[in-house]
Amino acid sequence: MRCLRTGFITVLVVVAAASVWASGYVVILKNGTKIPCRDPLRIDGGNAIITLVTGTLASYPVDQVDVVETQRYNQQGLGDALVIEELSLGTPIPTPTPKQSLGRFASIDAGNRDPELAGRYVPTATPTPGIKLQPHAYHDQRVDQAITKYFDDRNLLIYRTSAGTRPDYFFVQTVTDSQREVFEALRVVTDAFALILRLHPELAPGAIELQMIQTTGRAAGTFRITPEMARTLADKQASIEQFYVSYVIF
Repeated sequence: MRCLRTGFITVLVVVAAASVWASGYVVILKNGTKIPCRDPLRIDGGNAIITLVTGTLASYPVDQVDVVETQRYNQQGLGDALVIEELSLGTPIPTPTPKQSLGRFASIDAGNRDPELAGRYVPTATPTPGIKLQPHAYHDQRVDQAITKYFDDRNLLIYRTSAGTRPDYFFVQTVTDSQREVFEALRVVTDAFALILRLHPELAPGAIELQMIQTTGRAAGTFRITPEMARTLADKQASIEQFYVSYVIF
């Protein structure tokens, strides 16, 4: 009876520990290691600061942390559970054909160009309600031309644009298959927004909604970027990693 009681208590302890881990936060390193934590990570300069389940503070160079996968994983509330898609191979979708450059010369008042969306694209599913590719273009073609010209010049090749969730919101969907591509796309989009805010504030969108996806369809980060947020990153008041962790909403 005593052995049975001891065994039962041991099982309860193991189950309780597993529950704490599963409901906690997991930091994923680029080598695939998953570190169970008590609190979400925070970025301090070039370091990722984490609090282990024991309460101990630990620090890793931020370039060793897969920030994008960490945020995506924890948004699903899985703790240390395996994601179903991690157990299956899946069928990747074809990589979209890159957009061609619009040339080396353009301005906010450049010549007219027919909207490329106009119902030809099916809105892509997104885990963030409302923020998705719309079947109609942004209402001001000059703004669309100026922003996409900046994207082309900065080699953001695989993207689509449309209207956002409000008439004054501009939407961008881009394909990013690595953390480097995610951060580069985020920087290009915020830089474009900051530039139009500085040169033509009267025409600037109220916000830019950005959805990043992998070619497999997995989410890589969704943002609703306000003018203040764009200036924060453009003026280097925050690192790209800090910005991502602070504002990603998936």
